[in-house]
Amino acid sequence: MKNEKFETAVAYKLYFGLYDQKTKKQEIRTDDALQIIADYIAANFDGGTVYSGFGCYRHEDGSTVQEPSLIVEMVDVSFDDIKKMHQEIKYILNQESVLVTVSELKYQFA
Repeated sequence: MKNEKFETAVAYKLYFGLYDQKTKKQEIRTDDALQIIADYIAANFDGGTVYSGFGCYRHEDGSTVQEPSLIVEMVDVSFDDIKKMHQEIKYILNQESVLVTVSELKYQFA
């Protein structure tokens, strides 16, 4: 890749826990939640990556949870589109919050 041109873009990561905010247990199977997110990406973006993780989180009431989660990575999309996605998926998965991170990076399709 020496001497090849790279594009600069903004990259987002969204972290969706899979335990319901009210029942504090998993109500939607991991594979089903992954498909919900993948379908959303396919319908609204040019692409993205979804993968499984495991996270720890402290709820507003002080209780803690260790839970399966899904991580979404998106490059070169608008913040408004990311905000809309996180709000809609947060509602569908009944989450208290979703962690969204942003960074600048260089990329190329090789």
